[in-house]
This record gives sequence, C-alpha cells and structure tokens, in this order.
Amino acid sequence: MNSVDHKRLVQEYYSRRAHDYDRQKTRTWDSKQGFGDEIAEAMVDALQDCKGKPVLEVCVGTARTTLLLLAKVKPLLVGLDFSKEMLERAKKKTSSCESKPDFVLGDAEHLPFVDKAFAAVVCTSSMHYFTDLNRNLAEFLRILHNEGVFLYGDLTLHESDSGRFLDRMESTVSYAHGKYCTPSEVKGMLEDLGFTVSTPTVVPYRKSFKSLMEDKGRYFSVEPEALEKCVNNASEEERRLYAINGNELTLFYTVMKAVKKGGL
Repeated sequence: MNSVDHKRLVQEYYSRRAHDYDRQKTRTWDSKQGFGDEIAEAMVDALQDCKGKPVLEVCVGTARTTLLLLAKVKPLLVGLDFSKEMLERAKKKTSSCESKPDFVLGDAEHLPFVDKAFAAVVCTSSMHYFTDLNRNLAEFLRILHNEGVFLYGDLTLHESDSGRFLDRMESTVSYAHGKYCTPSEVKGMLEDLGFTVSTPTVVPYRKSFKSLMEDKGRYFSVEPEALEKCVNNASEEERRLYAINGNELTLFYTVMKAVKKGGL
C-alpha cells in the first residue's frame, strides 16, 4: 500500500470512528485499568512554560488532550487533523472554553505553517500511523521555535520486544496501522535530529482483547479468530513481556519531552 492509500485508509477509519471515539477512550483514560493521572501530569509538566504561547496539537482528534492543555497550561492552541468528523467534535467540545482553539484540516506530513511558528508541538496517540516517522519529526522540528518543545505521547513496544509482537497484533486488528517504536527508538530518532530528550515516562495499563476488537477490528471486518490466532502464536517471552492471559494483556504508553536546540 502506498502512502497516499494508507493516509486515506487512516482518514476513513477515524471518520467512521469519530462518533464512538470518546466512549472507547474512557476505558484507558478514565478507568482503574487505564493509566490514571500519570500521563496527564507528564504532559502538563512538559508544557508548563507555554502559557500564552502558540502551541500546535497535531492529530488533535476530538480534543481530549486539548481540553487538558487549555485548562492546565492555557496556551494559544491550534489543532490540526485530517478527519473532518473528528474536528467537528473537537469544535463542539471546546465551544464553551474561554480560549477557543483554531482548528485546521490538514496533513501532519505537510504542515501548512511557516518555520519556527510554534513554541511547542504536541502529538499524542498518533505517530504509529505515520509512514515516515523521520519526515514527520523533521516537520515538527521545522515549525518549532529555537528551544521549542516537542511532546510525544503514544503506545510503545516493550523495550525488550525484539520480535515486535505488538506490531503483529496491531496489524491483525487494524489495517491502518503503521509502526510502533520502543521508547529508545523514539529517543534515538529525536536525538539524531538534534533534539535534547528528557527521560521518558512509561506507564503500563491493561487492555482486553474484546476492547481491541471493538476499537479497531470491527472497523476493518476482522474476525475475532484472527486476533485469537495471533495471540496464541505469541512466544513465551512475548507472553511474559505483555503479561498476556486469556482475556487481556499489558500495554505501555510513553510520554517524552524533546527540546529543539537553539540555532537548528
């Protein structure tokens, strides 16, 4: 599948998923099995100096992270997404906010902004769909002020997952999937581009196979047996890393702050 077709598939997936997205995400963001306040606190801490400054949220979705940032950081926020349906929901959810974001329909690989336009760029739960991570990171670098902050947040491979089980499982239930990274892979790409990277925050949480099918598999007409086969084929080491049992497994969400060095 070429990059254009892949983008179209991701766009269609999220446009179809928009009406149910917030309900689905409460299983992770607002439940005992999810990651509680750790991720939100790490995000706010990374952007604590951005009050009143221009901040771009790439792949803004339905504004879940946006609402947090508006309440806790108070930046001048721009949200970009290439799903019209997700943006419509984001606009409704932020309509009563004191400081309303500007929302832009656009492509994260071809950002419609001038160089050094933003004090921070935020991208959460999205980079595993990108087809060329280095290209996207270079775009984020381009539009950041000197000493600007890139805030990365995404599901990541276990650092010891050499067989990339998580990628195999995700590709089974989501044809839109691109690639997960380990925290060290993300850190290495950012450092190669010239960012200074802080110690990542990695938070484990439990995810049921039923939820995986509801969130992803059903949108691609994947049968439950396909996921079951993938899980059954996991090695003993992969079962240990992800604490797999008959109903669920442990996943890992990583937040990472990277600062653009002056002069880049």
